Amino acid sequence: MLSPQNADTSQIIAAYIRERFPTLAFDAQIERTPLIGSGAIDSLGILELMTFLNERFGIEAVDEDFEPENFETIGHLAGFVERKRS
Repeated sequence: MLSPQNADTSQIIAAYIRERFPTLAFDAQIERTPLIGSGAIDSLGILELMTFLNERFGIEAVDEDFEPENFETIGHLAGFVERKRS
């Protein structure tokens, strides 16, 4: 179950992804869509997404954070952000 803070984080990430990656803009189930596996986000997109997360949430990602599991879905991204903020 998502905590209220994690749900807010998910909504912020989903809004950014919808705006930045047009192929996901109208995805009704974006929270469950595989971000990398769907082909909607490539390696450059991952770097842009990580830059957004760093700036928006005040986290600092290191090389080890670029694990595929962290980018699997928006829920995984939100969990990653919350872990980095703790």
